Amino acid sequence: MEKSNILTTQELSKYLKLNEKTVIKMAQSGELPGFKVGNQWRFYLSTIDEYLQDKIVRSSKYDLTSVLQTKEDILPLSRLVSKDCVNLYIDSDSKDKVLYQLAETAHKAGIATSQENLLIHLKQREQMLSTGVGNGIAIPHPRNPSDSLFTKAAVIIARTRKGINFDSFDGRNVFLFFMPCSPDVVIHLKLLSKIAKLLEKKDIFKDFMNAETAEDIIKILLESERFNVFKPAVDRNAKKRK
Repeated sequence: MEKSNILTTQELSKYLKLNEKTVIKMAQSGELPGFKVGNQWRFYLSTIDEYLQDKIVRSSKYDLTSVLQTKEDILPLSRLVSKDCVNLYIDSDSKDKVLYQLAETAHKAGIATSQENLLIHLKQREQMLSTGVGNGIAIPHPRNPSDSLFTKAAVIIARTRKGINFDSFDGRNVFLFFMPCSPDVVIHLKLLSKIAKLLEKKDIFKDFMNAETAEDIIKILLESERFNVFKPAVDRNAKKRK
């Protein structure tokens, strides 16, 4: 499986923790990127992150829950971002230099196995399609995350005051960077989903731009997680009162 990255419907349903019939229906409707060999569906796993990227760009609420509904979960983002994962002083003036600093931060934090190898994969991904999702935000990542690139799951968060031309779909410069790091494709997809959920929070861009320290960044993540945990309960109570 790792050599070809081509999955059957059963394998993909296992990866996404979805019913196999749901995967087939999503493929038939064009919602999941796949192709047919005879009468059987097959999927390139490496295209799933591109599919999620498109979802982030096109969805105003960044809602990926329909894609990655699962009973199992990884740690919250606040536990996946240490102080070493935060760089609030990106001083680059080009996309390639930003990618270099992101790879450097990941390597110094003990997350990337090789700064040079990670940088190559980040550049290759950008050559295919920019990871600038609009609104001043980019989510750089390798197309095929694996344990040859990363030692553990984490998220690198970086910021620049200058604004970088990242070829974003909306044409705006990028100021905030979220780089999911994972030795496993499934966890990588869940990290993308968690980052997308974080971006749903009102004023999140302003909060990150106003942060002064790495500790402030982690506090923002904790507050966001508290918001997401308690908001549904409040909404349910409001409905009951009506």
